[in-house]
Formats: sequence, structure tokens, C-alpha cells
Amino acid sequence: MRLRTIAIGNLRRRKGKAALVVVGLAVAVAAFVLVLSLVLSLRATMDDKLSRFGSNLVVTPASTQLSLTYGGVSVAGAGSGEVRYLQESDLARLRAVPSGTEIAAAVPVLLQPVTVDDRSLLAMGTDLAQSAKVKLWWRVEGRLPSNSDEVLLGLNVRNALGLDAGKTVTIDGRAFTVAGVLQETGGEEDNLIIMPLAALADLSGLNGRLNLIEVTAANTAAVETLTQQIEAAVPGTSVASVKKSIEFTNRANSSLADFGLAVTLLIVLISGLVVMITMLTSVKERQKEIGVFRAVGYKRRHITQLVLIDAVLLSSGGAVVGVIAGLLAAFIIPSLVPSLSLTMAPNLVVVVAGIVLAFAVGLLAALYPARRAADMDPATALKQV
Repeated sequence: MRLRTIAIGNLRRRKGKAALVVVGLAVAVAAFVLVLSLVLSLRATMDDKLSRFGSNLVVTPASTQLSLTYGGVSVAGAGSGEVRYLQESDLARLRAVPSGTEIAAAVPVLLQPVTVDDRSLLAMGTDLAQSAKVKLWWRVEGRLPSNSDEVLLGLNVRNALGLDAGKTVTIDGRAFTVAGVLQETGGEEDNLIIMPLAALADLSGLNGRLNLIEVTAANTAAVETLTQQIEAAVPGTSVASVKKSIEFTNRANSSLADFGLAVTLLIVLISGLVVMITMLTSVKERQKEIGVFRAVGYKRRHITQLVLIDAVLLSSGGAVVGVIAGLLAAFIIPSLVPSLSLTMAPNLVVVVAGIVLAFAVGLLAALYPARRAADMDPATALKQV
């Protein structure tokens, strides 16, 4: 009789214990798949949001005189004669770095003080199309400027000047049409007059110059590499991370990963103990059967294989149930927590890892019971017959 046939018959006779082992393994696998899916989804979601919502890096000229703050990073004081500038040619060199494919967007920025009705305000010249692409929090009443004679007003500037879309504003003696008003962002944009880069360059006489370049990385893992490569490719620059977004991402990812690892490890250990104790009990109940097998010529390795085949069959069931349950939970849980916005997608690596875990736990937990069964004295076992 084949060992596999004997193992299947044993599982059929002891359905309760078999079910307990399968459930134990399934719980461990489901927890593992759930946590790993959530961690990977969080990282993917945050990377996607960071690639779409603003810059990861701000490239500025290296300078000891810093007086302006933009995007949480200090930049040289615009309008002072000692300001160092980047050149528009630096933009091409930045995009040509070895990891340039990891750059989702590189937005040039020129910041200059301007005068409007005897008020000193700060104007930003930029690539408005690129800015709108990566700053999806921008909400405009009206529209974005489409030519060099139009501007976009931050909400605080609009309130101070009392101008709405369609009105005319005179900036440093030149008339511009207000194309739109930027709704409140809670950031620097609220206090800016935003216009096409070329318009502010002409107005200030700084053609070809930039105060900074906002770089959006395709994923947070590339930030450190891009920082080093940009500083090497564009000498005389300082590359700073926008700390709030990067630190939040790393903190959230690390906290979830650490917590998930600890919980999953505990569940796996408990499941392993449940499997081992259940199989030890099963071996004890099968003393007579094992004694008969040894009496008719089965060797110790056959008995070991018999127990391990049981473990493999049970691990298969635990893997299937656990992976399905873990994936379902990973898709359901985010929908139950409105504030948890995650992009979930089946991940083959997670599925394979869950299956491997089921067999690893099942076989490791079965090693001791298999050894106990193989070491069983046939004479003692036959006394139970």
C-alpha cells in the first residue's frame, strides 16, 4: 500500500484534527498575506501620491544667504544683488542623470518680489502645465494662464487686491489679466502671484535663470540616489528633500511593517505550536497502527515519511484557505476604513510567499512528531493491539 494512500485514509478518519491543523495554518498564512498586502499597497499608494502630489526634492543654488522659504525649503533671497541662480540649461542636465527615468516631473521655478498698487508681493514664474500635473490639490476658479499676459492669484493675494478672474492687475507697471484664482491650499501658493516662467523672466530681466527646480521622484526609494546624482550632475547646487512627505511615508511604512511583522510572527508561532501539538496527539493515537506497520516491515524512514506526507497534505489545504482569506481581507479592510485610501491589487509575490509559509510552518511543526513516531518501539506499540 502506498504511503500517500495511508496518509489520506488517516486524514479521513481524523477529520477533526485535520481541520484544526488546516485552520491553524490558514490563520498564519492569512495574517501574513494580509499584512504583506497592506504594507506593499501602502508603499505603492504613497509612492503614487508623492509622484502626483508635489515635489520630493528641491534643487537650489548653494548659498550661505538664505531668506526665502518655499515648499519647506529655504532658498536664496530673491531680488537681492547677491542671489545665486540656476540656469535653464541645468534643467536638461538634471533630467539626463543616470536615474532620470525615476524623475516623474522637473518643474522650473523663478521667485521674484513685485509691486502691485504699492504692495510688495512675491511672484512665481513656472511651467504651469507641469505644476498643475503634479499638484493635483490645485483648484482654480476660472482657468490656468494660457499666455504670458495672464496670471493666477493665490487666495490671500486675491483677497488683498480684491480681484477676481477676468480683472486686470498691474504688476511692476505691466498689465496682466487674472485668468483664475487658486483656491486655498494652506501652502505658499496662497500668497503668490503665479505666472508663466517666461513672463516673470521678462518682467524681472532674469531670462534663462531659475531660483529652484522642483523634482518629483517616481518612487520614494529613488530619492536618495537622485539627490546624489543631481548634485554630481549640476555642480554648485544643493538638493533638499521635502521632509514632511518623505518622513511621513517612511514613518507610516516602517510603523505598519514593524507592527505587522510582530503580529504575524506571533500568529505564526502560535499556529506552529497548534500544528505540532495536534500532530503529536495524532501520532499517540496511532501507536497501534504504527506498531503494525513496523511489524510488517515498514522502516523508520517510512514512518517519518508517512507523518510528513500528512503535513504536506494539510499544508496544501492551509495554503489555499489562508491565501484566499488573506487576499479577501486585504481588499475588504480598506473599504471599512474610509480614511485608509489604498490601491489594492493581487500580488503574485504575496501569494507565493503565503504558500511557502504554509509548507514551511507545516513541515517544521511536523518534524518532531515524525521523529517521535519513527522512534516508537514496535513491541511497545503492538501491546496496544
